Amino acid sequence: MLHGLSEEEFGPQIHFREYSFLQNPSVPKHVKESLLNVQLCDAHSKGCNISDGTTSRGFIQFPRNSTEQMYMQVFSQYKDIKVLHFSSMANAFQGFNDEAREVKFRNRMKRYVGLWCCVENRDPGHIYYDIYWDEKPEWKPEPPRTSQDDHPPWD
Repeated sequence: MLHGLSEEEFGPQIHFREYSFLQNPSVPKHVKESLLNVQLCDAHSKGCNISDGTTSRGFIQFPRNSTEQMYMQVFSQYKDIKVLHFSSMANAFQGFNDEAREVKFRNRMKRYVGLWCCVENRDPGHIYYDIYWDEKPEWKPEPPRTSQDDHPPWD
């Protein structure tokens, strides 16, 4: 499901790994050592200005609620780094500057999520996770009621 999504409709592929991949003994040492820890900070707090030299080897403070433009500007300096490790993703990203790009991203993300399993004594016995549930006040994690409803929440 993750492969073969056209860039025209879904934007560029997003490469990500499970949260524990660095503990996998198969991960090469040069990947494990090419790590930038990103700690989110409040943009108006002291020491949270990228241009003030807040970066040190392997560590950067980065303002919460940054835009796509800010991410591109700052992280293009670290394009040789293999792993960006954010301490948290809560309020990390404010949004895109280009609405068409945002639509593609959201469409891709909807397909990257999976089943939230399992519900006992139900057929079907799974719940599709809606990554944008927090934007839908009435959304409830309920299993599909019929086979026609048994599909991810892509709409």
